[in-house]
Amino acid sequence: MIEDAKEGLFDYIITKSISRFARNTLDCLTYVRLLKDLEKPVGVYFDRENIDSLDAHSQLLLSIISSIAEEESRTISANVSWAMQKRFSQGIPHIPTTYFLGYDTDDKGNIVINEEEAKVIRRMFRELLDGKGTGLIAKGLTRDKIKTARGNTHWTSNSVLKILRNEKYAGHVLCQKSVTLDPLTHRRVVNNNHKPQYFIRDHHPAIIPEDEWNEVQMELNRRSQRLRDADRKHKSNYSGRAPYSNIMYCGVCGSPMIRRRFTSSRNKEKYYFTGWHCRVSSQKYKADFTCNNKYVWEEVIEESFFLMLDEMKKDLEKVKMDGRKAIEEVSISEEEKERLIELEDTINRISKQINDMSLRGNITQDPVYDATIRNLIYESQIYKEEYEKLKEEEEESIYLENQLNKLLDYLEKPNDVSKFRDIIEQGTFNKDYTIEFTLKCGIKRVAPARKGGTRRAQLE
Repeated sequence: MIEDAKEGLFDYIITKSISRFARNTLDCLTYVRLLKDLEKPVGVYFDRENIDSLDAHSQLLLSIISSIAEEESRTISANVSWAMQKRFSQGIPHIPTTYFLGYDTDDKGNIVINEEEAKVIRRMFRELLDGKGTGLIAKGLTRDKIKTARGNTHWTSNSVLKILRNEKYAGHVLCQKSVTLDPLTHRRVVNNNHKPQYFIRDHHPAIIPEDEWNEVQMELNRRSQRLRDADRKHKSNYSGRAPYSNIMYCGVCGSPMIRRRFTSSRNKEKYYFTGWHCRVSSQKYKADFTCNNKYVWEEVIEESFFLMLDEMKKDLEKVKMDGRKAIEEVSISEEEKERLIELEDTINRISKQINDMSLRGNITQDPVYDATIRNLIYESQIYKEEYEKLKEEEEESIYLENQLNKLLDYLEKPNDVSKFRDIIEQGTFNKDYTIEFTLKCGIKRVAPARKGGTRRAQLE
């Protein structure tokens, strides 16, 4: 068995060394030396180079040839990288559609929408905006036996998130998200200012409208931020299973509230009800502090929600005024709008300069070129950070504007608790049995939340 194992190791080493010789001769040298140092030395004969590894002069020849091959590999890699950057700068990305859900390539090489697969993509975006988390979306797709791009029927939360984050579904392309730093190891890393990125707008037909795609990105960012409370103290995972998950918070300690089933008795008969309780006060979560806030019935939250809606319907002008005020607080000034345009022009100018240098420069041997490119990329990154910050504030005001319009449309319709997630950003249950609702449009309202109290308030 030992001899069989040695023969298996020998066959494996020979196969690996010969197959990888062209792309990484350092590994070849390692295996050759390993074979030579065995108790019974094993030689490798390279027919084309006429080299026997057991020969005394073979190590020197192999080292020289490997150095030449390694440098040739680096040169080829640099040339290929240069050619790819040139194509990117000309607005010609590389988008294979073999495992690209929602798209195919026609006979002319154009990217076209696969309508059957596009239905799956639209379903993911719609369900996320309806309040579902990526985990629930993945479970639904798996349950319905929807096939992935590779033909599997098992979906994961991460695979759904990658699709929701992919700008290509809005018709745009961001080139060079990742780069290969070492042509020998071929290990790819996230492009963190290593090489310039190229953003190509409206490159191919969009499956998701841009406004919907932007809304999904903002929703994903909001959920990511809500993994902790405003003070970044209480970690929690997003869930869309229950109607008020990740929305209700304790007004005493700020912790998220969890859904619980309670048991009580009336006339010596047990009955069950559902309530929401601070996870620290309920002792379902270990913390270095205590909380004594009470629970609130789930139906009371619904009653408070309806009461708040009725109050807003009575004074729509007040709602509009408060909404406009919230929008103005996050809107950028005229000077900042001008700065945004100036930054966009500057970034485009630097990108063009980088592109021109990429087309003219020798990227393999000129250290001055490398230093200049890195300085330009660094300068561009500084401007991009300022631009993205202002752009985020501008998009926040647009988001609040859209949410205010949705709220006003909703207030003209009958109350529907299923739309709770559509308009409520957060609900805070206070110790005095009130709920402060923070709406997605930026305004706040307070409603009573004591069992029976909300109904009495409505009658009064």
